[in-house]
Amino acid sequence: MIPLSRRTALIGAGALVTACAGRSRAGSGDLESVVDRAMADRATSLLIARGDTVLTERYAPGWSADRPREVASVAKSMVAVLIGMAQDDGAITGLDQSAADFIPAWRDDARAGITLHHLLSMTSGLDDAGLALRGVTGDQFAINAAAPLAHPPGTRWAYNTAAYHLLFHILMRATGETIEAYAERKLLGPLGMDDTVWVTSRGQGEEGPVTNYYSAASTARDLWAFGRMVMQGGRWQGRQLISADYVTRMITASQPLNRSYGLLWWVNEKEGLDVLARPGGRRFPNAPHDTYAALGAGGQVILIVPSRQLILVRQGDPPGSVDFADRMLADTLAVLG
Repeated sequence: MIPLSRRTALIGAGALVTACAGRSRAGSGDLESVVDRAMADRATSLLIARGDTVLTERYAPGWSADRPREVASVAKSMVAVLIGMAQDDGAITGLDQSAADFIPAWRDDARAGITLHHLLSMTSGLDDAGLALRGVTGDQFAINAAAPLAHPPGTRWAYNTAAYHLLFHILMRATGETIEAYAERKLLGPLGMDDTVWVTSRGQGEEGPVTNYYSAASTARDLWAFGRMVMQGGRWQGRQLISADYVTRMITASQPLNRSYGLLWWVNEKEGLDVLARPGGRRFPNAPHDTYAALGAGGQVILIVPSRQLILVRQGDPPGSVDFADRMLADTLAVLG
């Protein structure tokens, strides 16, 4: 079950606003047509902004602006930022650091060659066949860390969510803090992401420590703030929250095996795997080459185009086509110029 946001949890579920389906801010009629199409394609929220200015946002009936929705693998991109912050803090010595420094079971076998960069770039070579990604019974860290190598580290790109889940535990071991505490202090608090929470094995209202981490739940406005910080090279309200060099590395092709992938972010600068997972194309063929994105299952997206100062956030149920984000972005750019 996805927990309530931190703010609404304090006032109780009964106080949630249940309808906010209107438009806000001034957007052209053509831009509203883009929104119309997105909402008709099962979006529950859509926000289009240029830098610090929201051009338009809309919510489906039953979805208020402060009601969080699970973001699926968009949370990967949040974790990538937290890893960079831990590196800035000195809790992690660098992305070439062996993950075995935090996973003792790997120290005496070939998995000692897996670095943090391998985990962030999806090139660890770990075999995740048969691993439960959600609803894990038992210790997620121990279960996922027991995965054997299927390929030497750095020799094969494969989207591996189970390996990514290890990064939650590595962060806690590196920083000496829970994910909740570290993320609040370093990321969510400074950005004012008051409606963002972690989706874990602990059910709503349950007490006790969290053992298993899966994703996050957030709102369009919180995701917009997150995207703005990244687009600004890690700066927020005059503070450098994360190294600009790390942000650049994060949103740049991280390896030659799939140049559409950075460090838990999708990038568009070079040809890699396209929107249909075919080699030889760009991830967003109709978008500028500097586009990058946080993408989650079911159509949860943050699309960022720095050259146009554009951020587009979409949340909702699975859309009708796999290239919906590319088309939505192309339509938006056609309107805005």
